[in-house]
Amino acid sequence: MIMLSFTSSANNDDTLLKQKLAGMEQYRASFEQVVKDSNQEVVHQSAGRLVMARPDKLRWQTDDPDQVLLIADGESVWNIDQFVEQVTIMNQSQIVADNPFILLTNTSDEAWAQFTIKKLPDADRFVVTPKAEKGQIKRLTLRFKDDELVGLTMIDAQEQTSELKFANIETRFSVVDDMFKPNYPDSFTVDDQR
Repeated sequence: MIMLSFTSSANNDDTLLKQKLAGMEQYRASFEQVVKDSNQEVVHQSAGRLVMARPDKLRWQTDDPDQVLLIADGESVWNIDQFVEQVTIMNQSQIVADNPFILLTNTSDEAWAQFTIKKLPDADRFVVTPKAEKGQIKRLTLRFKDDELVGLTMIDAQEQTSELKFANIETRFSVVDDMFKPNYPDSFTVDDQR
């Protein structure tokens, strides 16, 4: 009986999070990111913009302190570093394996089945943890305000905490394919790891 109650609660939390994310067929925002080490010392800060679209598309651009562009088109991920003039290309399915961030752009039952989801009782926050515990991200906490994603916190395998706060949020805009196509000078060094 206790196990049945726990399963029902977990399923309800899954359903609640799916409902929260249902309005995010596309999502665009500016962000500020603070990364802290395991001793809670700040090791990195950045600011930029991101665009997400279903299924499995992401454009992550940091403007400060360095210009880095990460594009995921559903099959490959391009990491374009302007400072070192280098592009690294990776297989997207390998990168998102066991990464709870995928739930923001993927609604498939297969993707969701990889994670345990728990709604925190005192706030509009959801904690997502990979069941396999093999990936780089150990825990993702999604923060909502009035059904809008306003921030997230990730804890990685090295116990670093990365907190993002979103502003200028848009969920109704035209998604253009060019948003998720890499564009870089021919002079850049390309490291294709696919």
